Amino acid sequence: MARQNINRGRMHWLFIAVALFAIPATASEPVKEWTPDDPCPTAIHASIPNIRTHKSAFGTYASVHEAMQLCPNITELRMANLGGTCVDWPDGYNLPFKLDGKERYLSAPHILSFSGYDFNFNEWHGGLLGSAPHWASFDGSWPRSSSTNPYIVWAVDKFYHIRWHWEQLLAWASGDWTMGPGQRNAKRWYEQRNTPSERRDLNNVQLWLEAMDFSKVHTMFITDYMVKPQGKGLFEDLPRSLAGLKTLKIDGTWATAVMTSLGDDAYNPKYVEMRGGDGDERRELISPPARDFITAVPPLNSLTWTRSGTVQDDVFGPIIKRHGPTLKSLEWTNPELRFKNRPILSVEQIRDLGKWAPGLTNLTIDLDRTDGTWPWKHLKAISESMPKLTNLTIYLDMHDRTAPPKARTKEDLFAKPFLTEKAALDIFHILNLFKTGDKIQNIQLRQGDWEDPWDESTWGAEWMEGKRVWANCSLVEERGARTPTCEEGHAEEFGFEW
Repeated sequence: MARQNINRGRMHWLFIAVALFAIPATASEPVKEWTPDDPCPTAIHASIPNIRTHKSAFGTYASVHEAMQLCPNITELRMANLGGTCVDWPDGYNLPFKLDGKERYLSAPHILSFSGYDFNFNEWHGGLLGSAPHWASFDGSWPRSSSTNPYIVWAVDKFYHIRWHWEQLLAWASGDWTMGPGQRNAKRWYEQRNTPSERRDLNNVQLWLEAMDFSKVHTMFITDYMVKPQGKGLFEDLPRSLAGLKTLKIDGTWATAVMTSLGDDAYNPKYVEMRGGDGDERRELISPPARDFITAVPPLNSLTWTRSGTVQDDVFGPIIKRHGPTLKSLEWTNPELRFKNRPILSVEQIRDLGKWAPGLTNLTIDLDRTDGTWPWKHLKAISESMPKLTNLTIYLDMHDRTAPPKARTKEDLFAKPFLTEKAALDIFHILNLFKTGDKIQNIQLRQGDWEDPWDESTWGAEWMEGKRVWANCSLVEERGARTPTCEEGHAEEFGFEW
């Protein structure tokens, strides 16, 4: 997983660098950064930092924070942290809430999206404590006199005020900006020096919950890109506040890079070492932290979990039992390009899904060919157990794992049978032949690279990068009858948009 994230990051910044230098001098001007003098937006799509290719009016967390405090009608908030580049650097990985809890957001968004957001960041221990002067109290707070004499207490307080300002002035005069007033954390420490001890331990999302009404949120997306979502505030406090949540999209396992749990921290994952039949050592994730968040939120209408890394029963079962009775749409996929042995739902799990989610109308899952033919048992289970299902998307395997080690031709590398229009039509016919309840109206069969363009294979399937094969089938109204029709397509390379 660590190597996977590193590779992804390298490719991500490579594409950014290429895009930056490829922009001609006559390119359009970047979007002006939002200021409080500008009209209030109704939606914020922040790219942090704001490199000009993203053309975002919000390129810092500080500007988002200010807009949310001043503007009452922001219904959509999307924040993507891109990390540091040769052009710019983000102002942290979270909104800059103060520890006193007095800040309030006027807007109550309906849609929230986070990429690279540090929910667990602690303002005091994560930055301010290290900026406290050496003469501060042991816990980093402002020194206080123990005397009961109010004059002595006042004099001691004034002494340290004068000392702090004098030291900042000397640092500024000597050019030592790491200690002077230009240093952001030193100023923030001084502003929050009197924070009560019970508030110093609050993490970022706990402060956010005090500042904003989360009950209006109906759609949320969280990805673990760069920063792993973690912490009590995220797993316990946030779900309780999402009373109106209906659609949840999760990317990744949210697992931190540790081998065993640490102390009583329930949000560090545990791994067990395994050795596969091919001699490769593997680490199997037990109870990915994202599962705990998914099962903690209110029952959903729509759930998407990509790159979960597992469909094991103690993960799949609790999630389906929690959300199944209200679930209308489910997507649970792991891209073949990034998982050599991607997890596939069993026939029994598919039937359990139909049992626990009887109202499911849209389903997107992975399926592999079985013994050189299509996964007929899985397809039959889908048809027989999901009476309301009308839209189905399946990501099939593209790489033939039985291919010779030195295979180079397309025929040798592609999994058989090939995905063609005729093959898709056969699958469509079989699905509706065994279908209980409503007929399937649309099916999309996909294989290959459907990930972001900067993603790359982590297990030696580089030949698949940029290649897509698909077949789409629908029931079409013709002369008073609904007739199945299919079309196929493929792409050798595909571009990207900034």
